[in-house]
Amino acid sequence: MISTLHIENFRNIKTCDLSLFSQFNLFYGENGAGKTSLLEAIYYLATAKSFRTESVEKIIHYETPYLLISAAWRHNQVTSMLGIQRDKNGLATIHLNQQPVKSIAAVSAELPIQFIGAESHRLLTDGPKVRRQFLDWGLFYTDPLFFSTWKQFQKILVQRNAALKARASRDELFIWNKMFSDVATLLHTHRKNYINSFLDGFYQILEKFLPHQAISFLYAPGWDENVALNVLLDAELYKELQVGHTLHGPHRADLLFSVNNFPIHDVLSQGQLKLIAYALKLAQGIHVQSVASKTPIFLIDDLPSELDSHNQKLVMEMLSTIHAQVFITGIQLDDLRVMLEIESTGRMFHVEQLDGIANIVEHAVEECFT
Repeated sequence: MISTLHIENFRNIKTCDLSLFSQFNLFYGENGAGKTSLLEAIYYLATAKSFRTESVEKIIHYETPYLLISAAWRHNQVTSMLGIQRDKNGLATIHLNQQPVKSIAAVSAELPIQFIGAESHRLLTDGPKVRRQFLDWGLFYTDPLFFSTWKQFQKILVQRNAALKARASRDELFIWNKMFSDVATLLHTHRKNYINSFLDGFYQILEKFLPHQAISFLYAPGWDENVALNVLLDAELYKELQVGHTLHGPHRADLLFSVNNFPIHDVLSQGQLKLIAYALKLAQGIHVQSVASKTPIFLIDDLPSELDSHNQKLVMEMLSTIHAQVFITGIQLDDLRVMLEIESTGRMFHVEQLDGIANIVEHAVEECFT
């Protein structure tokens, strides 16, 4: 869990120091005050990425040349210090316990962060890439062998595509086919095993959110499993040479959801799709904690506007049960006050914008009920 947080020059947050609670941290304030920016800064600390933009310049305060985010977090009674600094040229430096870190993956592995926002339903309506990323997020935290397999697959995929574009000889391409199919099949096995271990928890949560919907879930690996991948690649080589890239493999995998054999986005409302997305993210966090013994961190933007009071209560109860650390934003104090009635332990913060700068102040929980 993150115990203290320091932010400098991140969007409209010029400087901010917060002492955080081990479970629920609630932030309220008007639109544009800086609530989502706070969640984004936490996400950036753990991933070196924004969930809103790919532009570094947009997240660094316009009057300053750099951003800085640092935090102390505790795991198994051990406190570690993490910091990331980035300038507008994109140069980033990351330190863990005052030692430079070359790869953010080493940091991310210790901070399993899930962001759930207003567009959570897009996990189900966007293209397959977002669902592959969802799968691989869970595998990254629960399967020690996954990440090396994933990196090897990405490398060989790029190399095989280059060979196809260069119209390499058939003998060379057959060698690439064998190398590609071997690592692709291994990656597929990782994903399939993960889904089998994760699925029961997902359906248990989904039953609470949508008890009267018979929702089916299918993993499509990216090729016809009835045919060995290397055989398929050899047979489809001419077609792949025509298009210049690999047509079959785990990079084409998808998760398919349906209701009575119809795609869910053709049957269910956007609100119902959001509930499925919540069920997926919550089940994944619970699974990470169960398998990897790591505390999941949930960043939930504007929960009161996204779910009705009944489902808000279900979410809060689930998060409380697994002892996740949670950051929730909302516009009205009254909306978050209801959550404190569900889960009485937590910290409340008011976020307001003063002369274009976010000001974040902790409120005693007792004050929220006076």
